[in-house]
Amino acid sequence: MKEVFILSYGCNLDHSNINYLVKERLIPFSVNRAYWRNEKPPKESEICLIYDVFDINRNKHKDNLYYLDKFYINEVRLESFLYSLSKLKGNHVYAKPNVRGHAYVQIDNVEYTGRIYKTLEDGVCLVFLDEESEHNIELREKLPFLPSGLHFLKMSNDLSLEDSNTLVAEWIQRIINEVGNKK
Repeated sequence: MKEVFILSYGCNLDHSNINYLVKERLIPFSVNRAYWRNEKPPKESEICLIYDVFDINRNKHKDNLYYLDKFYINEVRLESFLYSLSKLKGNHVYAKPNVRGHAYVQIDNVEYTGRIYKTLEDGVCLVFLDEESEHNIELREKLPFLPSGLHFLKMSNDLSLEDSNTLVAEWIQRIINEVGNKK
């Protein structure tokens, strides 16, 4: 069975419609929900879909409501879901299934963290400020009001760990500087 991971990301996503799409098009095919009636996926299932959402706006970001669910669907259902997502605000990309990492960097003896996803379409890593570090919270609260070029970081997935950490640290430093300028 083919595994597919779709990530929706952006600032101020339409969570109401995203939740509706998941509820109507995916949850009936989830094996992790209490009301799933079958022990195994339906026979027409060709795809195990993993879906995750990351909203730059901390106040709208729902704590990964779907990431632990696996939805067993066919190609037609996947295309229908993707078509509906494409009508909503945000970016919707294929990512590597089960590859979700964290970045840890120190700036002036303060630890900052980021969540990393590896995309399939353009071979890049997407890095988002998460809330693993308490020092990220103030930055996350102000991030939606900063230039969109700071909302997330795109970097090549073939960089060394050292080069990746340097890029993440430089990106977070730019966010810190921008937040300081807005005060």
